[in-house]
Formats: sequence, structure tokens, C-alpha cells
Amino acid sequence: MSRFSRGEAPAPEGYGYRALAALVRTTLDAGVSVLVTGHPGVGKSALAAEVAADMGLPLVDLRLAQREPAELCGVYFPDRDAQSLQLLAPPWAAAVCDAPALLFLDEINAAVTRLHQAAAFQLVLERRVGPRCLHPGTRVLAAGNLLEDGPVVSPLASALRNRFAHFRLRVCVEDWLAWAEDAEVAPVIVAYMRAHPHRAEGLLYDPSDDDAFPSPRTWAMAGRLYARGAPEARRRLVAACVGVKAAEAFFNFLALYGRLDPVKVIADGRVVDFTRGRNSDPSFAHAAVWAIVDWVKAQPAFEPAWSEGMTRFLEAPGLDPEHAVVLLRAVAERPDVRGALDAHPRFRAFAGELVQTMVGFDAL
Repeated sequence: MSRFSRGEAPAPEGYGYRALAALVRTTLDAGVSVLVTGHPGVGKSALAAEVAADMGLPLVDLRLAQREPAELCGVYFPDRDAQSLQLLAPPWAAAVCDAPALLFLDEINAAVTRLHQAAAFQLVLERRVGPRCLHPGTRVLAAGNLLEDGPVVSPLASALRNRFAHFRLRVCVEDWLAWAEDAEVAPVIVAYMRAHPHRAEGLLYDPSDDDAFPSPRTWAMAGRLYARGAPEARRRLVAACVGVKAAEAFFNFLALYGRLDPVKVIADGRVVDFTRGRNSDPSFAHAAVWAIVDWVKAQPAFEPAWSEGMTRFLEAPGLDPEHAVVLLRAVAERPDVRGALDAHPRFRAFAGELVQTMVGFDAL
């Protein structure tokens, strides 16, 4: 029997954002310092901000590689009256010494020198900044990239590593999508990831030697630029964030996504035939489903009359039952949508057949 059989086993490949946020919060609450590692752009800084807010602590972001050692440990100043040198703490020390705070040592292994590591050791082990002690309520969270991420990463001294609880943040599409909706990332970006569930992780993060490459951070950046950019500039703006290859794949999807007019389908009841012509491309069915989902979610209220158009779309020739399940689960969070559909006789008949078709599918 596994020694972890009474609980969830550790994940060597890392934890998703939501699971890791809970683990980090528990560890910090216990007074243990934490080091989170992960690829660039996977959400380490966002995790620190969220944990700080959740703990009700101000976040003090300190990047060792961007500071001189004297800015970390303090500087000696001559005291003529005492005929000695007095160690003065750096200005930022007040924020973590006078009151509780979350001290975030970002990019802790970004090619820092031994002096930088000595400063980190002082903060983590001795809990002091030069002559001043950290407030008892201050917690220390560090983050760094993985050694495989390139030459800017330096191994930390074993004595320093041994003072942290270590966690790895992995790319988790489900967590990123939940975050993206709350952060109001452009719906077309979210739809693109959701339309490719079997390879979404590779779409979300795909490092390369090019200057721009896809990551959770750069897709969020691309979403902001897509929403603000002029239509003729959007392709170039997105490529500047995620790279040319990823941008081309995204806009190929977008061409399919934009072919379907949800108003004509849902409000006017136009039937879409997924068995004929270019509509038979499986990629179009994925794109069409998410175009409908995004349109429905964007409506302030779901009109009961739209239930007929929604049912016609779900019954469309060539639309697989799996696609219908995906659509219904995506809009089920809206009580008005669910209530309107449940009250429609034609939908109830369709739902009954769908339940019989999909093994293990929960009642709608």
C-alpha cells in the first residue's frame, strides 16, 4: 500500500494554479517560507498577489537580481558621535518590519551573485533586513524559473534551498481559463483554448527560441491587444505577444469562429448543416459551438423564445452529441438559460435522447 494512500499523492510534475494557491496559503500560515518554481509566464507573480490578498497582507515585491546587495542588506553609515559605522536598513524594510506583509522574492534564482543569495539567506533564515527584524506576522514567498529555462537561471545554494518548502507550478488549462474569464481576457482567446481540449496545454504554453512565444502570460497580453487593436492590426499585435506560428493558428480558428452568426442561429432559428461543404470540417463544429456559448453568455438575459433556436442548433445534422454536451455544460451556469430550455418541450425531448446516448452523462 502506498504511503500516500490515505490522501492525495504529491505531483512531481507540479500543481495547477488553484491547487497550489491552497497549498501555499497553508504553508505560509504555518510560518514556513515557500519557493515556487515554474516556467516563465505561468502565473507565479499572479499567485503571489492572490495569496497576499487572500491573507489580507500587503505584497512587497523584491527582485534580488535587480537590486544591489546594499539595497538588500543595508549600508554602513559613519556615526561620528559613536565613532563607529552604523548599519542602516534599506527604505523598503519598513514595509515588512513595522507591520505584517507578504515579502515576495521574485526571480530569486535569476543569475544572482553569492552576495544576493547571502541577502536572501538573511531574509529567510534570520528573518531580518540588516539591523532590523521582520515583523512576526510577515511571511516570505519566493519564486524562480526552472533550470531548464535557460542561462539566466542559477542554482541556489543548498543551505538556502533547505529553508523553503518547494512547490512547482505547472501549466493548467482549466485553471487558466477560469482565471481568464474573471480577468476578462478576450472571449475569442478563451474560445480558442476551449475548442481544442486535447491539445490546449500545448497551445497555451509552447516555449521556443523566438523572442515571442505562447505562455499563459503572453496569451493574456494578446487578448488585451486584440480587444484594443484595430481589425487590420490585430494579427500583428497578437503575433508580437505569442509569436507568428501561434498567431497564425489562432487566426485560422478565428476565421471559422466568425463564420457563424449566433443571432441568425439562436434568435432567427437558422439551421446549420455540419455534413455539407466546408461546414463538414470538424474544426468548424468546435468553433461554432464556442461562438454560440460566448454569444449566450454575453446576453443580459436569455429570452425563452430562443430555446427553439438553441434546440435546432443542438439537433443540427452532423453535430456530434459530444459537442451538444460541451455547449450545454458551458451555459448551464446561467439559471435563465437552463430554466428556458427545461420549459421547452422540444428541448426536453432532445435532452432525453441525449442522456440515453451519452453514457454517464448527468441529467440536464
